[in-house]
Amino acid sequence: MKNLILLFIMIVFIAAGCSKSNETGAKPVQDKKPARVVKLNVDMTEEQRLQKASDNGFQSWRNSPTDVAQAALVNAGANINMADCRLLSEKGDEAVIAASDKKGAYKVICKRLVKTGGIWTATEVEVVETANAAGNEVGHEHMDHEHMGHERH
Repeated sequence: MKNLILLFIMIVFIAAGCSKSNETGAKPVQDKKPARVVKLNVDMTEEQRLQKASDNGFQSWRNSPTDVAQAALVNAGANINMADCRLLSEKGDEAVIAASDKKGAYKVICKRLVKTGGIWTATEVEVVETANAAGNEVGHEHMDHEHMGHERH
């Protein structure tokens, strides 16, 4: 009976110690803000014009979802180089590209909107900003610019 009582007391102390360790207020490992999704405005007339230009041998970089994603992020104010971009997935006419800089991490959704096998267009960006970049955010006003990554050449 003494062993049973002793065992019960030990279990209670262990359980109490475990619950206290969760209440210490420890900070999470990653200090990031919640993700926000920015839908990009797309002008289909402009996309069709760009597709024709690509079909005629101009702006061939638009045939790469990674290049398009990088251009969209740079035009939005992110400090992203091509080496910072990596293709996460490409299925049919949709691709997901990840990149990060000091401000945060990004996932860019690119789609082929004009035709199958055509140019890529950045349509959406998921932004996860680091907390220490609070005053240095990639602004929404830049992210939804109508011609992001679509400058004329």
